[in-house]
Amino acid sequence: MKILFSFLSFFLSVLTWSQSTTNEPASFYGLGESAAHNHGIFDALGKNSINIFDSTVLNFYNPSTYNTLAKGNTLYSYGIQSRLSNYSEQSKTQLGFSGMLDHIAIGMRIKKQMGLAFGLKPYSSRGYKIVDKSYTGFDSLAYIYKGTGAIQDLFVGYSYGIVYRPKTKLSIGGNASYLFGTVANERQSLLIASGSNQGGLNRNSMIIRSFHYELGAYFQQKIGENHTVSLSAVYLPNQKITGYYQDEFYTASNINTLSTYDTIAFSRSRIHISNSSSLQLGLNYSILLPGLKRQTRVLHPKITLLASYSQFGSMGHDAIGLVPDFGMTSFSRMSFGMSFSPETKMLENIATLKGLEKITYRAGYFTQSLPYTKNGIQYQETAVTFGLGLPILAQMSASSVNFGFTLGKRTSNQNTGIQEQFAGLNISLILAPSNFEKWFRQRKLD
Repeated sequence: MKILFSFLSFFLSVLTWSQSTTNEPASFYGLGESAAHNHGIFDALGKNSINIFDSTVLNFYNPSTYNTLAKGNTLYSYGIQSRLSNYSEQSKTQLGFSGMLDHIAIGMRIKKQMGLAFGLKPYSSRGYKIVDKSYTGFDSLAYIYKGTGAIQDLFVGYSYGIVYRPKTKLSIGGNASYLFGTVANERQSLLIASGSNQGGLNRNSMIIRSFHYELGAYFQQKIGENHTVSLSAVYLPNQKITGYYQDEFYTASNINTLSTYDTIAFSRSRIHISNSSSLQLGLNYSILLPGLKRQTRVLHPKITLLASYSQFGSMGHDAIGLVPDFGMTSFSRMSFGMSFSPETKMLENIATLKGLEKITYRAGYFTQSLPYTKNGIQYQETAVTFGLGLPILAQMSASSVNFGFTLGKRTSNQNTGIQEQFAGLNISLILAPSNFEKWFRQRKLD
């Protein structure tokens, strides 16, 4: 119960203040950089997410999976992500670092074939800073271009097993969300002179307050005793995201002091952002390998192969002529992943396992286009991924800490535009009650 109390307290604090960050210059466009699928487990598997079925993992990217959680085994999940990037354009280079809380969520199986989850995850974020200096002939000027802010996704999800047999399962589910937050692009100009901070500021902000939903499904078939094939899909219908577009223009005798600002122009207009439909399809093939004999004990290993294809819709708005440089095109992703668990009966055999036999090993690869374009050429991203899952077995529970590492690059074309090489680390912590302290347990009297 202490964990649940801590979760509720932290959840309320996140609702009152939640700010994601990124260091991606392309987050200037649209509602910023998409924050989907940043998770220690999913990232380690090449950004496969909708096709992961595990009773010890809360998969809020496919709402139909909530009923795969173990009965009476409430899961509390949160994650932290970080990224180090090296940007280059011709002879110029720059390093950038970002880090943020990724998600916080809780999930449970409420009946034999029903599951429930709720929490907070990032929807998109904006973050960059570019400084340019010039000499006009009379004064030296500095121009600062900066992006800040984030859109958060507060969600609640439900799943129901239409078919829920030992060897065959068919389930559907949905997430209902409330999107909220602000992303802003800011331009500053100021004099570079001793003792002077005089300058001007123009800020364009998107203030989002909107409802949102997505649908998911999976079909799982066990073949014999050792093989399981699963098909999954997540569909995001055409939707309108509502909010406000705010344009501010100030001049100041001291650009660092708000009290010196003098308003030149201010406007606020209602905006409707159209988000085209998206479809994600996934495949999961799990194999229970023959037992591995180790002197007086036997290991029960499992290997899982994953592949998915995602087609994400474009994004536009109805404020033509008001919002500049917004357009975000449709884009797609191909993902491949593999995981290996030396022992699937972890709790039963924990006393006899060696250190490396307790770890789950993960690796993957993905390639995707991005919704940003330069001179009509769409940005591309490729990366290799790997990771580890370490169980926390102090109280015989399904708790774990998971690390996901990503090494990749982004480019608009082979030799033009901004090139980015990056290394990312995502850490996800999953906490569950011990076997002797099940939450929401239903007791019966004989």
